[in-house]
Amino acid sequence: MACGYRFPYNLRVSHKPQESLDRLRDRVERLQKPSLTSPMYFKLGWPLLAAGVLLWLVVLVVPGVPSLFSILALLLIAGGAVAIAMSVVSAHSEGVEESERSRLIRERTLLERCLYLEGNVPDGKGKVGRCRLYDFDMVDLPYCLYCREYMPSKGEPEV
Repeated sequence: MACGYRFPYNLRVSHKPQESLDRLRDRVERLQKPSLTSPMYFKLGWPLLAAGVLLWLVVLVVPGVPSLFSILALLLIAGGAVAIAMSVVSAHSEGVEESERSRLIRERTLLERCLYLEGNVPDGKGKVGRCRLYDFDMVDLPYCLYCREYMPSKGEPEV
């Protein structure tokens, strides 16, 4: 006879780590490190745009320049404009990614607490948590928040 309680999909309890501590640290560092592509687009876009404008001015000032140069100038200007637009879009998505990462850390600290997390999540203010699964103190990064094993949230069970 079923009691009507469903376990959350993310609750898997074990007494041994699913991956080595080194692999977990590598994975956490990849998750914590923002993927900054907007500076690359920004640094690429302005030189392309400047080269296109300069070439366009040469086409306008110097008589008898082949039309191939004007096409190249337009392509450089368009490429620079697209790269600058991509830097704006990329910067926005990086901001969204960072706020989502912060939200997940805050949520997994308070609501959907990691099963093996003891104490506070490291915040750079001297507060250190303990990860029982790997038996170490968390100093720099909240490793235990990414251990893939969480307690169910408090409240009424889903029926």
